[in-house]
Amino acid sequence: ILLQNFPFCIMSVNITRIVLQALREECLSRECNRRQQVIAVLNDVYAAAFLQLYRVWKSQHKTIADSGFLLKELELSAKKKPKQLLKSLEAYVSRSPVADGIQRLSPPSGSSSISAGRAGEEINFTGVCDLQVELEGEPRLV
Repeated sequence: ILLQNFPFCIMSVNITRIVLQALREECLSRECNRRQQVIAVLNDVYAAAFLQLYRVWKSQHKTIADSGFLLKELELSAKKKPKQLLKSLEAYVSRSPVADGIQRLSPPSGSSSISAGRAGEEINFTGVCDLQVELEGEPRLV
């Protein structure tokens, strides 16, 4: 089984840059004006961009070597099609697991999950503090 790591922190910094750049270049102005909000729009675009990146990363088995290309694609989406990004996030969040008749499994111990989304698709994250490291032969929490 191939473990497919996702560089959450690095991607988070890059997505923050992309969203702020889209705001500075006035690519998000229409949505900000429509909602009469800026921070909420930035948050939603950030979440939508992260969701898109994560889905592509997992479904196409991407690695860190692919990240430059993926981030460029994501930047184009955020600048040229922000409304489409936001609609995909809205669709993801609005799908009810109860309506689909699927119960979610509990996330592994020590991890958190985003479960408000598509049925059967749960995103689990393990925090750095949850990882065990062997130091001088004894496992301990970092």
